[in-house]
Amino acid sequence: MHRSVGIFGVCFVASTAVAGAPERYARGLDAQVNADARNGEVAMLRRAPTGRVHLAGGRFTMGATPQEMLAGIDLCKREPLGQLVVPIESSGAVLRKSLYCDPLRFEAEGVAHTVTLSSFSIDRTEVRVGDYMRCVSAGACGSPGFAASDARFANPDFPVVMVTWDDARDYCKFAGARLPTEAEWEYAARGAGGRMFPWGNFYNPHLANHGSIALDRTDATDGYAGLAPVGAIRDGMTPLGLLDMAGNAAEWVADEVDMDQTESVPLAYAPAPQVNPRAAGGGRRVVRGGSYLRGADAMRTTSRTLTLATRRMPDVGFRCVSSD
Repeated sequence: MHRSVGIFGVCFVASTAVAGAPERYARGLDAQVNADARNGEVAMLRRAPTGRVHLAGGRFTMGATPQEMLAGIDLCKREPLGQLVVPIESSGAVLRKSLYCDPLRFEAEGVAHTVTLSSFSIDRTEVRVGDYMRCVSAGACGSPGFAASDARFANPDFPVVMVTWDDARDYCKFAGARLPTEAEWEYAARGAGGRMFPWGNFYNPHLANHGSIALDRTDATDGYAGLAPVGAIRDGMTPLGLLDMAGNAAEWVADEVDMDQTESVPLAYAPAPQVNPRAAGGGRRVVRGGSYLRGADAMRTTSRTLTLATRRMPDVGFRCVSSD
C-alpha cells in the first residue's frame, strides 16, 4: 500500500441540496399503513426489492482526487462541530488541529488510480435482520449482539448490525456468496463515471439515512433518527437500483489493511493500475458507506474507515456479492 499524498488544488463545493428535495421519505416497510401525524394523510408502503444486481466487468477510477478530498472536507466543516479544533504540541509549538475534519483522514481516500474488475453481482440491499436470523437458526452464523426485544435493532426489516466481520463472512458463505472487495463495493456505489454520491455528484440530505457531526450524532431530518428499514429511502438509489449504498448501516467489506502513521486511518492506495485488487494484511477491516451516525462527508462513495474485525457496532452491517 502507498502512503497518502497531500491534498491540493481548487476546492469543489458539493454541499448544496438539490432544489425541491422531498420533505420526508418513509418507504420500504412491508405493506402497512403509515399515518402522517402532521396532515392525516395515509400512504401504503411497500417492501424494498431483494435479489442481486449484475455489474458487468469494467474499468473505473478508484479513490478520490485532491479536489474530491477537498469537497469532503468542505462538507465535514459544515457540520455543527465541523469547525472544532483542539490544541496539539509539535516540536515545542502548540498547533490547532481539526478534531473531526483532519485532512489526514481524507487523504486515506487517495491516490486515485485505475482498477479493472471482472463482472459480479451484488445484493440490492443490505442484509436484513430477518434473513440473518435464518442463518443463526441454521447454526451457520453467530447471534448478533442485540436482544430480540431491542426495538432499536431487532426489526426484521432493519439491516442487521452488531455483527463481527466473521459473522458477515459466514452469512455470505451461507447465502452462497462472499463479502465484496473494497474495489467492488466502490465500483457499485460510484459507477464507471465516478459519482461522488451513489445518486449523483451533489449532496442531498434527504437521499440517505445519515447522522451528524454533533453532540447528538443522530439526525432525523431524513425521516429517521436511528436505523431505517432497508431500502426505505428509494430516491437515494444508484442508477442500477442499489439501495442504501450511503447511510443507514455502514458495511463490512473483505479487505484487511494497515493504518498510516496516525494509527487511525487506512493507508492510501498504491497509484499503479490494478486488476481485481483485494488488500490482505494489516489487522484492520475496511468499512464503507457511512451510516445513520455519520455526517454528510461519510456519504461519499470514496469515504472509507477501518476497525477491528471483532467489533460489534450499532451502525455497521453488510451486503454480499457473487462472482459471475
